[in-house]
Formats: sequence, C-alpha cells, structure tokens
Amino acid sequence: MDWELLRTFEAVARLGSLTAAAKALGVSQSTVSRHLLRLEETAGSPLVLREAPLRLTERGAALLTAVLPMVDAALAARAALEDTPELHGEVTLSTVGELLRWSLASRLPEFYRAYPRLRLRVLATNRLSSLAAGEADVALRMVRPQRGELVARRLRTETYTYFAAESLALDPAIPWLGLAGSLAEIPEQRHAEQVFADRPPRLLVEDFESLGRAVEAGLGVAILARSFAARLHGVVEVAPWQIGAAGDDRVPSRDLWMVVHRSKQRVPRVRALLGWLAEVMR
Repeated sequence: MDWELLRTFEAVARLGSLTAAAKALGVSQSTVSRHLLRLEETAGSPLVLREAPLRLTERGAALLTAVLPMVDAALAARAALEDTPELHGEVTLSTVGELLRWSLASRLPEFYRAYPRLRLRVLATNRLSSLAAGEADVALRMVRPQRGELVARRLRTETYTYFAAESLALDPAIPWLGLAGSLAEIPEQRHAEQVFADRPPRLLVEDFESLGRAVEAGLGVAILARSFAARLHGVVEVAPWQIGAAGDDRVPSRDLWMVVHRSKQRVPRVRALLGWLAEVMR
C-alpha cells in the first residue's frame, strides 16, 4: 500500500475537503483527487461522499481508523530522526491571534536570546491545527483534547464575566455584543445567547479583539475574559441584574492547555518551546 495515498486520504478526512487537503500537503487538488481515486479502486467502493462538507462512507471511516496509528508512527519516526541535543531548526506553535498579541509577542526577545538558532513559526488561527498530522509541534488551546496521542498540560484558568464601558448607562434592555463564525460555539457565546434570549445581539464579530473594542466604544455589554478586559480603557465589570441577564449569573471559566503530540514531547527544540510557554503563560 502506497503511504502517499493513505496520507492524502487522512488529510482529506481530517480537513473535510480536497482543496484544504491539497493546501495542507503542498500538492495540487488534481493530485489529491487522483490519490483518492486510486484508493477507491483498490477498495472497490467509494471512501468519501463528495458533498459539502465531505463525508466518509462506512468503509472510509474504517480505513481512517486503521490509518491514524500509521500517522502517529510516521510522526514518531520523524521525531526520532530530529532528536538531537543541538537546538536548531524550526519549531511550530499553533495558537489564537489574541494570545500571540497579548502575551507572547512582547516576550519573543527572551525566546531568541535563550535559543538563538531556533526559528519559531506561529500559526495564529481559530482553527485547531492538527498536531497528529504534523501541522504544528505545540498548540495553546482553550479546550483539552479528548482523542489521539496528545499530552496536555493546564497552564492557567481564565475567568469571565460581563463588561461594559464605564460611560454607558445600564438598564435591563441594554444591547449585548457577541461572537460569530468560528467562535459562535464557545461557552461564553452560548452562555450569552441563553441569558440574553429575550433580545437579539446588536453586534456579532469573529474575534475577541474586535469584541473588546466594541465594548470599549460603548456599543453594549459583552462577556469578556477578565485578563483581556484589564487591557481595555474605561471598561468595568457589571452585575447581571443591572443588564437584564436572566438565569444563572455565573459565566463558565475555561482552562488554557498546552498540547504536544506524544511522539514529539522529548524532541529538544520542542521541549525548549514547551518550557518557554510554561514560563510566559503561567
């Protein structure tokens, strides 16, 4: 069995489209399609339903289950070749843009003073880059991974509550602001939708920075992390009863996790990044 065909299939199954798989693998979409067709010829039946989003057939799901340990083994083999005491080369971190801007960027000079021969590549995105597929070496995530050969360490707990501009007059019908797109399903947004169920949001944005700036500008009330709100100007905590927030007034807290694939946690340059992140994010 050709490993390239299986690697292509895993990328298609994980990313949900031929276009995304081609981009991740650095090949053309026609190559991805050709690899998939060759696998399906071997199987004698379709492995994916070419819909939007793409779905696996029953046989495709069975193949994915069989392929995932091979992906892990390939990463372990690569890590063994890279396991050298010399700290040089590239290490990749996946995180959200806000953590990069608020916590990491100002501390990068320390990283390069300690590890001058390392190159750091940061993927600042709300999408969860796959550690299992080697897209990143380390990830900072607000959700603990529940599957795969991943090792997670809790760095800190973020607490959330309601915030509004100090100049904004509060009343039970005050407009509320929230999150959309890839952040629409996070716990803070779901909580806001429940407590403000009697009125639609005035504004939905797709990043925390814009949400904070909208609160700062006096457009309405929003649920923010206390550590983020402390960076804003003229923004104060408000009580649920002041803004007509119904039901339970306790906004769920969330933990920040540092995650690494088990096969890479002892690679020296990855360990260097893990140690630096633990210091910066504590």
